[in-house]
Amino acid sequence: MTQQLGVPRRRDARDNRAAILRAAATAFSERGRAVDVREIARCAGVGMGTLYRHFPSKDALVETLLIESYAQWVASARRSARSRPTAWDALATFISDALTYQRRDRALLENLAAAATDPRGLSVCRRSLGPLVEELVAAAHAEGTLRSGVTDEDVLGLLAALGKLVELDLPADTVSRCLDITLTGLRHGPALDT
Repeated sequence: MTQQLGVPRRRDARDNRAAILRAAATAFSERGRAVDVREIARCAGVGMGTLYRHFPSKDALVETLLIESYAQWVASARRSARSRPTAWDALATFISDALTYQRRDRALLENLAAAATDPRGLSVCRRSLGPLVEELVAAAHAEGTLRSGVTDEDVLGLLAALGKLVELDLPADTVSRCLDITLTGLRHGPALDT
């Protein structure tokens, strides 16, 4: 009897966690970290105690969502890279697609923008994107299409900088022009000192 009573609670717990994540994903992607967790609990149809049982802090909830967002982005980027004719095309598409991901997900945008100054944000970003960016940069260097001296750290920094353009809500043609300038700079010019 006890075992039968326990099964629905575990299912309820899984359902509650999923509802919290759905509500938080919607809220954070639209408005960023500024969203109050009470609003998330209300939208998920759970109490604050339930929310905190699953996520002991707002930071834990944000980090869980960021890890999932980055994982989806990396999986999509790997599929895209395999379909590109050259390593340069794979890297350029990844950088261009980063703007799309940042436009869609404000929490991701804020995390990438904070990556240079926030050690916690940097760890989620680096753990998630770092290995992929290293691979894309190494492949473009091996192909000879990436400016000598450009590192994976440079590319991560450029993603954060381009994200600032999205955050400022600049016109699409301005962002596109800045992206073109960035890609041209990555591909051409004298070797950078490392």
